Amino acid sequence: MTPFQVLAVAALGGLAALVAVVLFIALALGLYQVIDRIIDLRAQHRARRALRRQQRADLAACHAINSLPARQPTDD
Repeated sequence: MTPFQVLAVAALGGLAALVAVVLFIALALGLYQVIDRIIDLRAQHRARRALRRQQRADLAACHAINSLPARQPTDD
């Protein structure tokens, strides 16, 4: 092989490696964003579940208070 051919093969190899690195970084960033979004959605889901649980507990407390026998104030 002539020195020019060796240089051309080396340049193509370097260019292919550069493209591979760029694609790997793009894939890693995309995967990071997907995982981050999944984590955020899970946190939001947990917060909604906790809020619903608290609302049900508050409603149960209101029903319990409402079902207590009411004493009428007496005027002496």
